[in-house]
Amino acid sequence: MVSACSSTVVERSKMPTPCRVVQHVRGETCIPLHPQRIVAMSYNSLADILALNSKPVAAFIDGGYEAFDYLADKTDGVEMMYGSQPNLERIVLLKPDLIIVVSDGAFQGIYNQLSQIAPTVVLPWMETIGDWKQHLQDVAGVLEKTKLATQLLDDYDRRIQHLKQALSIKSAADQKGAASSKENRQQPIQISFASVMRGQLYYDGKDFADRILDELGLLAPRSVTSGILSEETLPEIDGDILFIATYTENDRSLLEQLQQRPLWSQVKAVQQNQVYLVNLNLWHGYNILAAHAVLDEIEKYLVNTP
Repeated sequence: MVSACSSTVVERSKMPTPCRVVQHVRGETCIPLHPQRIVAMSYNSLADILALNSKPVAAFIDGGYEAFDYLADKTDGVEMMYGSQPNLERIVLLKPDLIIVVSDGAFQGIYNQLSQIAPTVVLPWMETIGDWKQHLQDVAGVLEKTKLATQLLDDYDRRIQHLKQALSIKSAADQKGAASSKENRQQPIQISFASVMRGQLYYDGKDFADRILDELGLLAPRSVTSGILSEETLPEIDGDILFIATYTENDRSLLEQLQQRPLWSQVKAVQQNQVYLVNLNLWHGYNILAAHAVLDEIEKYLVNTP
């Protein structure tokens, strides 16, 4: 379908249409001055476009993640496409005027096909090691909304500072009321984040959620060197509080099995009854909307809970 339509697309691209040149990973592309029919080829691009008060006509989500509750009230009218590979025929029928791709390797092989359908911009992702703030700025640059992106990031930074203050006040109040030693009361809380996916327990300290916890000054130092934990190394999760993320039923089943193991009871947060189960696709969100949703959950569990 794409090859059959290629000549039509090429002829349309030859028509004199006002556009501006955008530099990106694969070179430069002339995109419409005011794109109206954007297709986002990743969940983080979708979220950032929405955060910038634009709405794509469609978004492709790979990896099988189909439940994005934190985006549910913002994606009305957006055609959501899921799978391991995008349906190029369907994208052609949507008549996009701009396609936004990230350079994670998944779409490098079909870039030429996508660019035949509509002007296609490839934004850095692997090159920035998943820097979600930079990605927001990159998307904003394409959409000419850099001032709004700066405002969104400033608002996020202010929220981080406010939440740090609220957590400090709550922690001080909790410790004042607890029967603990002076030494213990002076210790700030530390939080660990782990995720169960693809049959493994991951704990590497570099995830999206880890970075947020680090900005809050709460990320627990890691005593493990590997990103994958075995049952024997469970006690090395040494935060006072543990947020653990799952997505599929298989993930939750594996977590339930781990919770039955004797070494699970030696995890510090388990002993303190401070383990919280969260959603993987949110805590691995890598976008501004997910970041705020993660802060919502941290506030819910650690500030607003008695």
